[in-house]
Amino acid sequence: MATKTISIDIEAYDRLRSVRRDRESFSQTIKRVVKPPFDYEAFRTRLEGLSLGEDAALAIEEQIENRRRPSSRQR
Repeated sequence: MATKTISIDIEAYDRLRSVRRDRESFSQTIKRVVKPPFDYEAFRTRLEGLSLGEDAALAIEEQIENRRRPSSRQR
């Protein structure tokens, strides 16, 4: 298993440590807490074969766009 050393400040370390479960490595914690980014292109490709109404397509696009915007919690 390859590893990479990173530097984080004390606040980031304390936050990470606070969500770490018993017997869980920091790598496992990060993978649990930080989800992979949404692959819009793969999702769109999967939808191409489906028959969606205009309203459904617009609702999906709106949801995807909302996920791209920073949430108020991240400010």
